[in-house]
Amino acid sequence: MARWATFVQRHQDPTANWLTVDAGNFVDRAGATGGCSNKCQFLVNSYEDLHYDVLNIARQEVSMGYETLVALRDTTKTTKYVAANLIDEKSKRPIFDPYVIKDYGNMRVAILGLLRDADFPATTSLVDTTKMRVTSTADAAAKYIPELARKANAVVLLCELPSDDVDSLVAKYPDIDIIISTGALRQGETTTIIGKKTRLVGTGSSGYNGHYATLEFKPAWGDSIGYSDFKDALLETYDIAGGDWATRLAAFEGASKTPPPVTSGVRAVPNANPSLSPEAHPATPGTSTSHDGHSHG
Repeated sequence: MARWATFVQRHQDPTANWLTVDAGNFVDRAGATGGCSNKCQFLVNSYEDLHYDVLNIARQEVSMGYETLVALRDTTKTTKYVAANLIDEKSKRPIFDPYVIKDYGNMRVAILGLLRDADFPATTSLVDTTKMRVTSTADAAAKYIPELARKANAVVLLCELPSDDVDSLVAKYPDIDIIISTGALRQGETTTIIGKKTRLVGTGSSGYNGHYATLEFKPAWGDSIGYSDFKDALLETYDIAGGDWATRLAAFEGASKTPPPVTSGVRAVPNANPSLSPEAHPATPGTSTSHDGHSHG
């Protein structure tokens, strides 16, 4: 996480607006009792302090349980969570926003989150079906993707889908511009074009690569977006000596020696690094989108 913070600081273009997202599985897998461990809490607070815009809810987040997910939603102030097909059994509505639309003045970017229903069979222990359920991935895609294609200039899908599922999805909905998936993909972390224009990016499973992409939109181009991407290994070159992140890591390592699980909620801490805020940058024709490739567990 400290190296990722350094990666963002070094590569963030001050002339562009930044959209920072994660495809999911950003917390450690919860145990049988669910809840948010010390490691989970450290990660959630770190994402908040790094001013992440949108985080997708994937399998490892679902395993924390209904109460922890609701607390995560209700206590996080600046970061939005998305999950179009994770439904509250009582209200019959999504627990999290299905999508977020970011308006950059001359460009609107929609970010949709999807869970893979096949990962949650009827016999699964990941979901307490008396409180929540994962509904059809195909139905959620049919409901939201055409709508977002009308509302936004670019559609970004955050998910945990394998390559075959991605291929089927893009065949039906070619208007998706970018898919960032934490699932097992044939091409690994190499950006691939699926269909006519959809770019597929895999986050891998190690969390040791930093990724960013630059999107440029001009109305005269019609339904086209300029795109370039960059990936770098988060190795020792991104280490920082001392400073705020070194203090955070030392405090976490000390606390993790006695890790009582947090089952009653997720606490948020004030943002500690406002220089990374997307609002600090003026609006420009280019919009950058970034994700870190964390997939713990």
